[in-house]
Amino acid sequence: MPGCDPLFLGNIQRSMDFLEKCSHCGACVIDDYGAICPVTRCAKQMLNGPCGGSREDRCEVRPDRPCAWQLIYERLKSIGELDRLKSVKAPKDWSAAIHGGSRV
Repeated sequence: MPGCDPLFLGNIQRSMDFLEKCSHCGACVIDDYGAICPVTRCAKQMLNGPCGGSREDRCEVRPDRPCAWQLIYERLKSIGELDRLKSVKAPKDWSAAIHGGSRV
């Protein structure tokens, strides 16, 4: 869990190939979602649950990737924190982001 808004957070999968874990949005929400960032991992950057287009745990936009919201649900369930999903999040304010807005 971050102590502040990070400048980079990713894992090296192989040389010059990173699995991005942070979009540098300027207002980190990763602690609300079991250490899985929906802004980064969800192709549609959904903050309040899945889009409804995912099938068999795969992303509608990127079928080669797992649905971020399935991962978030499984993580929160495993740690007994599903109640975190009951609150509705406000739309993302991109003004604090390093890059000035959504990258999608």
